[in-house]
Amino acid sequence: MKKIISLVAFASLAAAAQADILMRFEEIPGDIQAINNFYTGVTFGSSSTGSPLVTRRASTNNYNISSTNGNMYNSGEYWIHEDVGVTSALDNSGNDGKISFDNKDATYVDIQYCSASTFWLEAYDVNGNLLDVDSGPANLRFINSNPAGPGLLSVKWDGTNHIAYVIVHDTGNFWVIDNVRTDASDITPAPGAAALLGMGALFAGRRRR
Repeated sequence: MKKIISLVAFASLAAAAQADILMRFEEIPGDIQAINNFYTGVTFGSSSTGSPLVTRRASTNNYNISSTNGNMYNSGEYWIHEDVGVTSALDNSGNDGKISFDNKDATYVDIQYCSASTFWLEAYDVNGNLLDVDSGPANLRFINSNPAGPGLLSVKWDGTNHIAYVIVHDTGNFWVIDNVRTDASDITPAPGAAALLGMGALFAGRRRR
């Protein structure tokens, strides 16, 4: 870190720094909710159809989900953190998800995932150039003998070109994501929505590559 030579310089640096944002999705009410109704500054959708990604609430007992919190709905194949995870579009179109940042200025994105096959997180700049890729194996609870919970993937910028959007996908359409963390600017709850954002310090197990 560069040496701070004055309180003024320190204040200026702090003001310019982008805050880490953790989108946990827990306070999005109900079930099967389009995420884009609850956030500004970021869009969750399918890259092929544009259909929004939706929430799935484990405590409804309608899904094949296990929660790392060990609650009564802790018996499914797909791991999530707490009660709410995110899946592909409501019409199940495509096999991917696209998370786009309005200001196209992220330096990193971390995502927890659970998938029935190899899962990828790909970062792109504003011109569609691939900046970074991370991937993880299938990690279902019983089929893949994974008692540990969701996996964690992380991508970052190349030091010059910021991340404008990320693509998540497997080899079919059998995945769930949770706890999206980034420093993209100006991501906020939509007007009138409950407080949906948690600070990055709450993101347990985050790693940088």
